[in-house]
Amino acid sequence: MKKNQETGIETNNNRAWFTGNVLLLGFVSFFADVSGEMMTPVLPLFIATLGGSSLVIGFIGGLGDAVANIVKVFSGYIADKTGKRKRLIAVGYGIPFFAKLGIGLSNAWEQVLILKPTERLGKGIRGAPRDSLLADSISFELRGKAFGFHRMMDTAGAIIGSFLALVIAILFFDVLTGELEILKLIIIISAFISLIAVIPIFFLSESAASAPKEERRHANLIQNLKELPKSFYKFLLVSIVFGLANFTILLFIIHSKAVILGIDEATPPLVQITIPIVIFIWFNIIYTLLSIPFGGWSDKYGRKAVFAIGLTLFAITCFGFLFTTNIILLFLFFGIYGAFNAATDGVQKAFAVDLLPSDLKGTGIGLLQTLMGFAGILSGIIAGFLYDLNFYFAFVYGAVMALIALVLLLAMNFSSETNSTP
Repeated sequence: MKKNQETGIETNNNRAWFTGNVLLLGFVSFFADVSGEMMTPVLPLFIATLGGSSLVIGFIGGLGDAVANIVKVFSGYIADKTGKRKRLIAVGYGIPFFAKLGIGLSNAWEQVLILKPTERLGKGIRGAPRDSLLADSISFELRGKAFGFHRMMDTAGAIIGSFLALVIAILFFDVLTGELEILKLIIIISAFISLIAVIPIFFLSESAASAPKEERRHANLIQNLKELPKSFYKFLLVSIVFGLANFTILLFIIHSKAVILGIDEATPPLVQITIPIVIFIWFNIIYTLLSIPFGGWSDKYGRKAVFAIGLTLFAITCFGFLFTTNIILLFLFFGIYGAFNAATDGVQKAFAVDLLPSDLKGTGIGLLQTLMGFAGILSGIIAGFLYDLNFYFAFVYGAVMALIALVLLLAMNFSSETNSTP
């Protein structure tokens, strides 16, 4: 039996990554994403039905993600300073209920513009403390697999959630009076499901992972930021360029409807609603199936190599959407898009954690996601504006920015003062 010096966690087999906290946090994310991904595939359709343009959809998507990420640096700092991560996680998973309920009752896209960032505020509050607790609940050498499992549970919930949205749309299409009413019903039901995600949080164990009170950092946020390693800041640069490339999925979803109408302008309204949801389910199936393998490969072959593969897949996705004119190609490139997310989402967080001292994980992850948030605002606005001009411009922009991020990643060397990054 081996005891890891950083976490104090004993490991004696290759299943040691499957701790109670890893399982519980997986279930929290599972139910949160059942709720969240019920809303995601219908939200761009909902905004468009309320009169919002592609620029509006891109801006709302980017602003929502930005609010979440901007809050994370402060949430992460508070988690490092107080050690009270469970409370922050609970608040973060509780806020979305009220915001989603408000979105479901909205009658103008301007209301969604306010409520969507509010919903994502909860994500911002919970993100860094949750990732920090997850990282401290597992030994360093198995961290990629644990983060991969967390992403798998997250995306498994997304599959169930988007499937529920599909079922509701089919069952109530002839019952309700129109597309807007169906979309509202789906969003309101998703709000109530979000409450289930709060329950497993009460069973999390924080004492084993949290540093003793006398060992916690008492420096202010600025001092913490100054003490982050240089290698981490180099990785931030790559991540920011990547964030500028990775515009909101809402534009990919609304484009799927445009492809369907391009095939046949007389496509029935039910098909216009359900096909984007079905494609979103397919996207999440690929995302789920590949999350643990990509996480494991990052443990074995290195975070840098797997992250580079992810950036390449995103560029392929964007170039592919330039030539997507039928359902088969739509499914193909949404599948590659799912693989891209599996190769970057959890791996990016594990990569960042590898480069951070143990007492600055929350601050570092929070800073990463805050800067990604600012990049998200810009990418949403730029891609939305370009899409309104011509969808070709938006996808070329995404592909080119991803390739720039890839070149930067490959050109840089990363090392840690505390860990040896795989």
